[in-house]
Amino acid sequence: MTKRHLQVIMLTALLTGCGNIQGQLDSEKISSLRYDTVECPALVAQRNQAAAEISRLTNGAGYQEPNVITGLGPVLPDYRTANQKKAGALQGQVDSMGRSIDRRKCAG
Repeated sequence: MTKRHLQVIMLTALLTGCGNIQGQLDSEKISSLRYDTVECPALVAQRNQAAAEISRLTNGAGYQEPNVITGLGPVLPDYRTANQKKAGALQGQVDSMGRSIDRRKCAG
């Protein structure tokens, strides 16, 4: 093994220990079944409140999932800002609530 190979292996090991971005993005995707027990009006209100918070956190721009180069997600650290991370988690909730609302044909 050359010195160059060792450097690459060390760098990869170091980066994977930092909490990879792909794992964080995957954890933001949640099942909509958890919201099926919430009454429709309350769920619509929760979704709207979460969407407003996303707008506040992103200065009105809305959440944009980062473009991660295919294959590098498992080794890249989560480089998003704290607000982007919060907005990402909230966006996962909003999407999930929306699926529950659509499936149950709630008005909203």
